[in-house]
Amino acid sequence: MYLSDKDFRSLLSELNIECHNSAHPFSADEQIQPCSIDLRLSNVFWETRRGATIDLRKSAPLILQLRRYFRRTTLRPDEYVTLKPGRMLIASTYEKFSVPVSCAAKIEGRSSFGRLGLSVHCTTDFANPGYRGNFPLILINHSPTPIRLFPFIPICQLILVKLTDSPARRYGDSVLQSKYMDDDGGPSYWWRDKRIRALQETFSAGNIELTLQDQLLNQIGIQEPEIIDRFERFVSSRSAANLGSAQQTLDTFAESEERLRRRDRYWRGFLRIFFGVAAAVSIKLATAPPFGIWHYLAWAITLMSIWPCIRSHTVPEIPYYGEKEHNSYRRKEVVR
Repeated sequence: MYLSDKDFRSLLSELNIECHNSAHPFSADEQIQPCSIDLRLSNVFWETRRGATIDLRKSAPLILQLRRYFRRTTLRPDEYVTLKPGRMLIASTYEKFSVPVSCAAKIEGRSSFGRLGLSVHCTTDFANPGYRGNFPLILINHSPTPIRLFPFIPICQLILVKLTDSPARRYGDSVLQSKYMDDDGGPSYWWRDKRIRALQETFSAGNIELTLQDQLLNQIGIQEPEIIDRFERFVSSRSAANLGSAQQTLDTFAESEERLRRRDRYWRGFLRIFFGVAAAVSIKLATAPPFGIWHYLAWAITLMSIWPCIRSHTVPEIPYYGEKEHNSYRRKEVVR
């Protein structure tokens, strides 16, 4: 059975609702409805990067920092985000709350936004007893027009359902290996599911040993998305037998990264020299009529080299995990 507003008020201490912004506190009088609590939209949004392919077959190190597939946006109170037709945003409730052990919880969208074509969850409307966190919201625009969203609007409703009996184990129990306790409402942690890991071990031939996975996860640390993408391809291209230890793997990866860095710098330098030579030749030819096909060809080459040269000056060097970064990591390990 659904709990009423009276029940919600009596359970406020167990719900333990937290709001991190003092300018937007929780108000029981305004937010508690006859059998639900209105929850507001946070100011953090995650959008899927175009062109990304999330492979559920990959094991832990190969989906290092899955969040690199998503672009995070944090809004100020006066800013908004535009959700285009057919697109999805991952958000969360502004309120962080706990589910009492005597209840299960459900999140439902509000009619006012449903009538605009906005859904607030995609099979993510349920929370077990004992769960605590900022509940994830999967915002999808089903309408033909863009919808602008801003922080702190009352986006959904929290419903509590009374259990017939107290559960033997609550969410967060060590045996259950619950993935989303104290969740921030961001992208999925699907690879932490013990059943998925078991399937990966069963069906992924040559899969990397879990010990090495954990070592790689700890040692590669927090890196830029481009580095993690290249590291994923690097590990995927080698069999488990050829990887060696975590340290050997990172040493080899750092060497390959350093080769890419040198190649990038040589190419940038070549473009700048080439444009300088081409420009000098073009100027010289402009003072030597009559003009023929070779004059026009030289000028065309010079014009075509302008944009690559400008990019070589203005586009920053992509991040690498080369010798400098790897040596820096090693020094940190020594200090530890």
